[in-house]
Amino acid sequence: MKSSSQLFPVALMKADVVADRFIEDSYLLKPNNSEDSTVQIAVTRLGDALESNKHGDQPIILVHGSFTNRGFWLSSKGKGLASELLKNNFDPWMVELRGHGDSPVNNKYLDNSILKYAEYDLPAVSEFIQEQTGKAPIWIGHSMGGVVISTALAGKFLDPKHIKALAMFGSQVSKYPIILGIPIIRECLLLLMKLRKKAISSPKGPEVEPLGIAREFVKWAGWFSSWKPVRGKSFWKTLSKTEVPVIAFGAQKDSGDPAKYCEKLASAISSKSEFHLLSKRNGYSKDYGHVDMVIGKEAESEVWPKLIQWLNSIK
Repeated sequence: MKSSSQLFPVALMKADVVADRFIEDSYLLKPNNSEDSTVQIAVTRLGDALESNKHGDQPIILVHGSFTNRGFWLSSKGKGLASELLKNNFDPWMVELRGHGDSPVNNKYLDNSILKYAEYDLPAVSEFIQEQTGKAPIWIGHSMGGVVISTALAGKFLDPKHIKALAMFGSQVSKYPIILGIPIIRECLLLLMKLRKKAISSPKGPEVEPLGIAREFVKWAGWFSSWKPVRGKSFWKTLSKTEVPVIAFGAQKDSGDPAKYCEKLASAISSKSEFHLLSKRNGYSKDYGHVDMVIGKEAESEVWPKLIQWLNSIK
């Protein structure tokens, strides 16, 4: 099959109709830009079958969090933030990280990490979507997805000039369990993971995560290591404030990724950051949690409109 890109091999895997209205064009990218040549990344573009111009004007790249896939953004019934963005004339592209959803499991799957997603996969996705649309994309990430995007910015893997804006939900890199700060505990956990040789599952979602993510989490939890590459300076030091507009959402009931740390990351990225704490005290119908801040009827009526209003303001 002829490649859909002049950059690297890209195959159109499928074109599915969802809920008799939406079209999912799923591409498989093979950028060959890392030490593992088997890496392939699935990217799905959402279109409207009922409209003559089936795609919106401004491309938006959606990056899911841990233990999930593109289904986080769009259900089998056509419900989700992705379809809402399309209805508001945006052009949603949903990325599935290595080994998630339609992205095949690569040979070195257990060694996959946030740093590798950020250094190799996101730049390839960005280049492909800019090639297809001719426009700098807006990025949206939930939880780990926002951390991957932030790491790509901090590591200079994504050029801020090629990012129109960034939105994050429940993303932070400062708060970890206190016990992981104890060196002997951390080293014991790293040794156990080295012996385990299995992916990690969770009731939080349908996907599993590679051990590389867990090792990274434990290392970043150290008192003297924090958010940093394998070698080099902390990303906090290399993350210079950019001109990229940022909006971030934190949830009152999110104990794993507390709101104040989500705000800290957003303000570190940009002097143009805007933060929203989703709580009753701030006028919302409830104190939101880590997942329902994006998924759910309340989010659909309270959170999505705030995001879309902001996105329209920076078009």
